[in-house]
Parts: sequence; structure tokens; C-alpha cells
Amino acid sequence: MKKILFASLLISSAMYAEVIAYGPGGPAPVLKELATEFEAKKGKKVKIVAGPTGQWINQAKVDADIIFAGNSSMMDGFIKVFDGNLDVKNVEVLNIREAGIVVKKGNPKNIKSFKDLLKDNINVMVVDGAGQVGLYEDMALKNGKRKHLLKLRKNIVYYAPNSKMAVDRWNSDDSIDALIIWSHWTKVLGEDKVDFVQAGKDSIIYRAAEIAVTNSTKNREDAMEFIKFVQSKDAQKVWKKWGWEVK
Repeated sequence: MKKILFASLLISSAMYAEVIAYGPGGPAPVLKELATEFEAKKGKKVKIVAGPTGQWINQAKVDADIIFAGNSSMMDGFIKVFDGNLDVKNVEVLNIREAGIVVKKGNPKNIKSFKDLLKDNINVMVVDGAGQVGLYEDMALKNGKRKHLLKLRKNIVYYAPNSKMAVDRWNSDDSIDALIIWSHWTKVLGEDKVDFVQAGKDSIIYRAAEIAVTNSTKNREDAMEFIKFVQSKDAQKVWKKWGWEVK
């Protein structure tokens, strides 16, 4: 009788096991909202753990069912770090977003495109880490104009290691006029406090979020169902709400 009861508990636990997904802060608001919808519709719980990689990577190696990333190079890095527990063939490309320029509300420096960041007396912050390594360089050199990078370098006053630190610096340093970052971070900074300026066709860069199930997951079926759910037609309204391009 005890064996039957124990077996029943194990089966029940497996049926309702929590799926755990780890990744950076960028895609997290979308995935958290979709996880709530997924639980309401499917009765299956997905826990989203997000933030700078160093805060969660060790635990993720122990119990991650899903890993998500802010762009392809970040996912490639995770594949290396997870050393066989993540497989590139399992990677799904999610929605994309554009890189542009966050400015103070009302745009007091009248920044209308990336080229305005090259003018004198413009203090620029960039993110040169996590999913944005080399992003500002890509924008500056998109059309092969070396002088753009030379001028931008002179105006960069802070290189943030990740988006969270960029947001913290923006909120504490009024001397910064412009921040090169993904469009959806305006939602975090507050659309009542900042404006978003598109980089312009000569400098615009897009990158995609990515997601993958781990090889060690014990909840593969539910994890794969959630990954399918976040790519569904119904999920697109949530991606759009948080500032991402819809499929």
C-alpha cells in the first residue's frame, strides 16, 4: 500500500512539475506575461528567472528546463557554458527588436537619428556586454564609414556591462543625453520619462531573442509546449505590447 501511495505521489509530482526558464532581462517581461497566460490556459506553471547572467547561471546548470537569450551570440555563449546540456539544433528564434536611441522626455538635445550622436557635446552611454557586445560598432560602421565610429567613441561617456546597469546609470546620471539600447527598454525606463528615437535606415540593427530546451530537463513535454506557446499567433500581442516586432 505504501509503495502504491509513493508511486502515486511521484506520478502526481511529475504531472505538475514546474518548468524553470532562465535568461536575461530583455525578453523576460514578455515571457513572464506569457507564462502567466500559459498557466491560466494549460494549468501548467512556468517560472521565469531573469537578470544578469552571473546571478542565475550556476543554478541554471542544476535545474534549468529552458534557457532563453537576448540574441544569437548570447545563446552561442550559453551553449558553450552549458557544455553539452544545450544543443544548437534545439534553438528556436523568437521575435526581433531594433536597436535605437533612448533620450530624455521631450528630446531636449533634438536627437533625430544615430548621426546626431556624432555631434559635439552629446554624452552617449552604450551597453558593451551581454547581448549587445559590439552593437554600437555595428551601428556606426553599417555603411562602412570609419569616421562615424571615431566620432561616436569621443562621445561615449559610459560603457555599461549589461542593460540593467545601463538602466541604473541612466536613472542616476542626468548628464547622459542618449543611450543606445533595444527599443523595448523604454517600457522599463518609463514611457512617461523617456522617448525612443530610431537610429535611421543607415544605422538600424535588429537582433532576435532565442530559446531552447535543455538536454537534462525532466519536463521536456511541458517545456516544449511552452516554447511553442510563446511563438503562437495569440502570443504576438504580448510581444508587441512590450515593444518587440510581431511575426
